Amino acid sequence: MRIYHFTLIFAVFAVIMLAMAAFSIEETLDEERRADNLDLLLDKASQSAADVLKEAHASGVYGVRDLSVDTFFASLAAGLGLSDGTPALTMLRLYVPVIVVADGDIMYVCYDEFGRSDDGTSTLVRKWSDPITREHGKFEKCLDYYCNKHNEVAQRAGITYIFNIPETEGGIYLRGNEGAGFFALFQGYPSERSDGKTYNSYSFAGTGIDEAEQFFINLEGEGFSSERYFHRRNCRFLTEESIMFGSKKKCAAFGAFECPECGD
Repeated sequence: MRIYHFTLIFAVFAVIMLAMAAFSIEETLDEERRADNLDLLLDKASQSAADVLKEAHASGVYGVRDLSVDTFFASLAAGLGLSDGTPALTMLRLYVPVIVVADGDIMYVCYDEFGRSDDGTSTLVRKWSDPITREHGKFEKCLDYYCNKHNEVAQRAGITYIFNIPETEGGIYLRGNEGAGFFALFQGYPSERSDGKTYNSYSFAGTGIDEAEQFFINLEGEGFSSERYFHRRNCRFLTEESIMFGSKKKCAAFGAFECPECGD
């Protein structure tokens, strides 16, 4: 075999490898974009739930906690394109091991158990914990308990993912100065890739964020989809379809930069 034959074979091999690498990079980028969009949907759903709590905060959140959870799932399902009453919507509940509705120093944990419907079939039943004091350490132990409890429910539904509480910086669970709040874990959601990876995140929305610390990210971004900025309430670039965040750090976590028009 002549030298130029080896050169030709090497060139073909290099083209194949580059094509495979490009495909892998594009696949990774698509997955990252999907994760970013899921993060935004999750925060929007939590904020919608917190808005329900805010409307009734004067009389306490106990009476509207079920409505806030229903609002959360309705918003999340709509964002994911799931129709009401479908099996996919039931499965969506199984990817949320714990929801916490907090009211000052008190919190209530929402979780699911399997029960029997009127026709004798097995169905998910929503349960609430007794009031729990919102204390450092105690909160995390409580979440850990209900995550472990949810593992049994998920396993019965055919989900093999092991749910657990995530590590957070600065005690994200303890933002008691924000009055009433809505916290949700979202874990085990299948990736579109075939490697078995899952999407895992959490979201918190409070009702007592000071207006000076309110920042908004447009759902559609500005210009290209990769360009995101966070804006203050009166910014002329802010659209009606946006999500509120309580800190610049949270905005930055979504890859958003400070708006040059309304920023400090």
